[in-house]
Amino acid sequence: MSHLHQRSAYVTSISDVVRQITWQSQKQLLKTLSRPDIGLTMPQMVTLFAIRDAQTCRMSELADITQQSAGTLTGIVDRLIDDNLVGRVRDMDDRRVVQVTLTPAGEDRVTRVEQARHEDMDRMLEHFDMDQLGDLDCLLRLLLAGLHEMFSGEDTAPTHAHHPAITPLRSV
Repeated sequence: MSHLHQRSAYVTSISDVVRQITWQSQKQLLKTLSRPDIGLTMPQMVTLFAIRDAQTCRMSELADITQQSAGTLTGIVDRLIDDNLVGRVRDMDDRRVVQVTLTPAGEDRVTRVEQARHEDMDRMLEHFDMDQLGDLDCLLRLLLAGLHEMFSGEDTAPTHAHHPAITPLRSV
């Protein structure tokens, strides 16, 4: 088999595995979010994480970050406010502007989601030894770098597995 055909076969296989991982991961996340101690929808979780990362932000900024329409986002944020997970605050520079921020209960809910996802991931990876975990971490970071480069418009994707910006998190 030629190098190009072999590469194409690998790309096809990896694409299929990534699709399956994405699908299974989304199903697992939905299961986690539906736990009684978490009780969030996927759009609510995305919104909470975006607000947490921004600390405080305008609704228009939040719509851009989450890729949701303003109307959809308003409903999501209103529900999060009703659940005391998000609060509205006035912008200190322009009192006409209203921003959203997480409440302590919202911070706690985000922490619970992160903890649950960590526990899920730990169970998924329990059959990997430390070297395999390090290799998987490195390869996934390389894949992620390729995604970032693709979306940033750069056409300089690395052609080999040893990318200088990607290093495994294992101890030496």
